[in-house]
Amino acid sequence: MKSRLFALPAAALLAAALAAPCARAAGSLLLIDAPPEAATWSAGLSARGWPRAPGSPRQREQLLPAFDYESPSGLFLASDAGLGWNLAPELLQGHSARDWQFGLRLWPQSGRPRRESPPGIDRLGTRLVTEAFANVQALPALLLQSGLSWGSGRHHDGGQLELGATSGIPLGDDLIAISLAATYANAAHLRGSFGVGARESAASGLPEWHPGSGWQDWSIALSGEHKFSADWSVSGQWLQARLVDQAAKSPLTRDRRQPSFILSLWHRF
Repeated sequence: MKSRLFALPAAALLAAALAAPCARAAGSLLLIDAPPEAATWSAGLSARGWPRAPGSPRQREQLLPAFDYESPSGLFLASDAGLGWNLAPELLQGHSARDWQFGLRLWPQSGRPRRESPPGIDRLGTRLVTEAFANVQALPALLLQSGLSWGSGRHHDGGQLELGATSGIPLGDDLIAISLAATYANAAHLRGSFGVGARESAASGLPEWHPGSGWQDWSIALSGEHKFSADWSVSGQWLQARLVDQAAKSPLTRDRRQPSFILSLWHRF
């Protein structure tokens, strides 16, 4: 990251892109920098768009305040990344503390609101999800990422494992980071998001759907940051996920493509 000596110019640009406030790779994967030497915080405004419900063809778009706080201890609190703690600086030393990022975080995961649920299908509320994350700088311009989350599903017993990799494409003095990822989910999560129970089937007329554990989606994301000055910057991400297997075949899925985006203007204080 910013304190590491990279062998390739493109890798140094990738490090700058990965340092963008609150940036996320694909789905729940994190793009974060090593903790700063002194506490920092930024605030701004974000334009966001995401699917109104799992499998929905429609998007919800909002303009929301954004904030990001980072502590030298590895603690972070951000509007996009939630509340978390990168434990690598506390447990590792030297380059290993910079090459590795691992810890825990809490973040909200949206569900299926009542107005987006077909008649007879129960709503799925927003849930607070816990995630264990681990990233490693495997090569100068290649970051491997993982996230194991739990707490989703109708009864908060859903779990997901997301695996991904990020590299970069230089664009002058800036860089676009490209991420590829895939998500595996347990039965509780898939049934909560895409399942149709017997009672729901009778009430809605949709066929019953009881998915088991399996792959949920794969995704590609483009992320980047441009600094106007030492204090002002803009960062953004576009993500295109595609539902697969049981999630794609669910009676509740109207579109396998699940795009999302975020564009944020930041001021560092």
